[in-house]
Amino acid sequence: MKIVMLCDFYNETLEYQENLLTKYYTKHSHDVTVITSTFESIFDYYENKHDKKAPKRVYFDNGAKIIKLPYAWNIFNKLRKYTSIKNILIEEKPDLIYVHDIMLNILEARDYLKNNPACKMIMDFHADHSNSANGWLSLNILHKIIRKKLYLDPVLPYLSKIFPIVPASTKFLNEVYKVPLNLMDLLPLGADTDMGKSVKQKKEGSHIREFLNIPSTDIVIFSGGKLQKLKKTELLIEAFHKLNCTDVHLIIIGEAGEKDQDYKQSLLNIANNHPRIHFIGWLKSIEVYKYLDAADLAVFPASQSILWQQAISMGLPLIVGDTGNQSIDYLNEHENIILLGNERISTESIFIEIHIVINDRAKLNRMKIGAQKVTEKYLTWDNLILKTLQFNN
Repeated sequence: MKIVMLCDFYNETLEYQENLLTKYYTKHSHDVTVITSTFESIFDYYENKHDKKAPKRVYFDNGAKIIKLPYAWNIFNKLRKYTSIKNILIEEKPDLIYVHDIMLNILEARDYLKNNPACKMIMDFHADHSNSANGWLSLNILHKIIRKKLYLDPVLPYLSKIFPIVPASTKFLNEVYKVPLNLMDLLPLGADTDMGKSVKQKKEGSHIREFLNIPSTDIVIFSGGKLQKLKKTELLIEAFHKLNCTDVHLIIIGEAGEKDQDYKQSLLNIANNHPRIHFIGWLKSIEVYKYLDAADLAVFPASQSILWQQAISMGLPLIVGDTGNQSIDYLNEHENIILLGNERISTESIFIEIHIVINDRAKLNRMKIGAQKVTEKYLTWDNLILKTLQFNN
């Protein structure tokens, strides 16, 4: 099958949904073309630092064609449309067009479907009330008028399915965009289980422990991501200090963007050069899995990221903070996650839950087995891509 994906950011060294879809579509012998922007750095992307002079370029990522296009226009980094994709679609002749979120080039994709009715189009959706439409202008102008009336409503009859990535996105689409529930189906952010299996087979976690001088019998807690205030990593470091255990280590991966360097320094100050707190820095996908393989438990005080799914896929129990709109309940089918409600996201609560888990090895092992079961059912892209391909069968 020929699949064309439209997305706003693509970097083959990271483990984002776009990359994994591309990898597993290609693994199953589908022909993939990704149309995306000229952004290269994830930090530039999140901080809206776009190089307007970056030219169009085409390259290949493990067999998939990646086409990076400059923006035709970019309004306040909220409304971005890259140059015309009409001729690219005609040349690529897709059987399926996969649009990541409400991209403004989606109208060109609709026009292609009008002339090529055998082609199908699907869209995923990442926004929810925790990360979008938090002000009157954003809700009523950006979402309800521009994105809804001008872009989503005209293409809705041409979409075979919309895939929210979390239940909160389903609610957001239904309440703000009035999308019928029967047009939506949850598509969780999966993990690269092939990479995870390879890492485990090579016992990479043991090598990481040796590198960090961590005994095989010690407990390792994993955390990280983009180092920014909303993740509340300082609560975990404070809780770790309270543990006061000589056989427990904390690994924190990730880096801060330019705007969050003060926050990163505050974390280093709180850690106070503790010999068992290891700041690792930004890692490529394969390295992330190696450090996950070295861990026994993952703790994320707040703000979901793909690391949550990656940690589960590596068989790790989770302790996570639920700030209210990004519930991960659907991945807690086997009690493999300890959820802290918004009112319990605190140093004391994190300390208590870590203390309980690391001192009850039977509970820790039950949670690990539960994580493995959840992975098989919800997080394996070999299975997840089947949801997206059913419309062309």
